[in-house]
Amino acid sequence: MVNSDVSAVTQAQYANFGSTFLGPLLSYFSQQLLLNQPQNTPVYFLAREGYWLQRAYNQYLHGANAQRNSYYLLVSRAFLFKLLLNDERSYAYSLKGEFCGTFYNLMRTRFLLSDAEITTLFTEQVFNSQIDLSKDKNKVVAMLSASRDKINLLVAPIKCAYLAYLESIEVTSQSTLHLVDLGYSGTIQSLLGILLNKNTHGHYLISSNPGSHKIAGTSAFMQGYLKEGVKIGDGYLPLDRSMFLESLLTAPSGQFRDIKFNTLNPNSFDMYYGRKVASQRYFYLLEQVMAGALSLCGHNAQYAISFTPNELEALLESYLAKPNMIPHAVRHIFDIDDDVAGNGTVNAIQFFGLG
Repeated sequence: MVNSDVSAVTQAQYANFGSTFLGPLLSYFSQQLLLNQPQNTPVYFLAREGYWLQRAYNQYLHGANAQRNSYYLLVSRAFLFKLLLNDERSYAYSLKGEFCGTFYNLMRTRFLLSDAEITTLFTEQVFNSQIDLSKDKNKVVAMLSASRDKINLLVAPIKCAYLAYLESIEVTSQSTLHLVDLGYSGTIQSLLGILLNKNTHGHYLISSNPGSHKIAGTSAFMQGYLKEGVKIGDGYLPLDRSMFLESLLTAPSGQFRDIKFNTLNPNSFDMYYGRKVASQRYFYLLEQVMAGALSLCGHNAQYAISFTPNELEALLESYLAKPNMIPHAVRHIFDIDDDVAGNGTVNAIQFFGLG
């Protein structure tokens, strides 16, 4: 729905920015996905970036006069960390990276546990313990193992509801689960494979860990369409500054945090989300940006216009490395929440000094 405060001229400016900044990238990604999606197998676009990735794909399919099946899958790293809190196979992912602080804050920020849940699961001595994950991972695992029975009781109803939700969108019936996301390390793909004991195939814009991996007895294949084998900090700008893409490719809701069966209709679900950042509070502006990007996807598919990775990288670098390329009117929506890493809300333009 168009907001009445946005003039036709401003709408055109937003759409033009979307078509030049994101249109070619989404068009390329959609084209590659169409070439690689098995004919009779659905793909699952992961929340939240998948909200617009799926719409771009559908627009591209329409322009190409092609048909493929897809779903939008509600998920987040932190939600899966919590869901698999009683499964040691997940700790390689949930206890990875840097963290210094109390055990309480680790459970709050990385595992989405509430104050009541933390005080129920752990003793005061435990949740007040100081943790440095670089040295104390085994200590954290021991703390979690000591509360395994209580954790089982906590996650059981959540897991029951989530598995029923996944069944409702045909996830559990797939022999190999095909997942779509921006990238990069395949954490959600790996965790879903653990949860479902299912082989997975990840379709990414950028894949830091391409190829086939054995994860908890399952096969996880990771494929990057723009670039493979690069990690954050390697100097590959589209990845190092992927925050710009993540801030715009977002759903109107915040981070997916929880699911319960609806009390009035046990065949439906109540979904719970985290706080909204600027791109979600001003979602009507983001819709104007994305309208231009989606329109270009359909146009490019209809007229068989394609791009090379080198062309896309040059385009992205002109926006991601040069100051004042992002129009002033949209700068305030380049926010993301980085709660899992403990950084709160971060604005991409300010973070990289391009304001």
